[in-house]
Amino acid sequence: MMIERRAMERIPINRAARLSFDGIRGTPPCVVRDINALGACISTPYYIFANEFVLSFEGHSGIFICRIVWRKATLCGVCFLLRRRPPKLANGSGEPANVVRLVRQIVCR
Repeated sequence: MMIERRAMERIPINRAARLSFDGIRGTPPCVVRDINALGACISTPYYIFANEFVLSFEGHSGIFICRIVWRKATLCGVCFLLRRRPPKLANGSGEPANVVRLVRQIVCR
């Protein structure tokens, strides 16, 4: 029996996304298996060596800055980090995109 240790329940979404690594060209694909406002579970066709990266969903201009919390082969759990610099505006209104609102938009699709 597995004991749930997360502060918030994750919502299964199984959506395609892209990863961006600092200093590396290209955006490799991944699948976000589940997500909540604090983190996500990501599946990739390769082992991720980086400890931090940017996660983005196609069709959404918002991004998630992620830190790996655990790894198991090509599966990893990440927590979302607050941006260290002013964010790019995702909604064009002059206000930063709200992470919880962005998660809801992605899940509801």
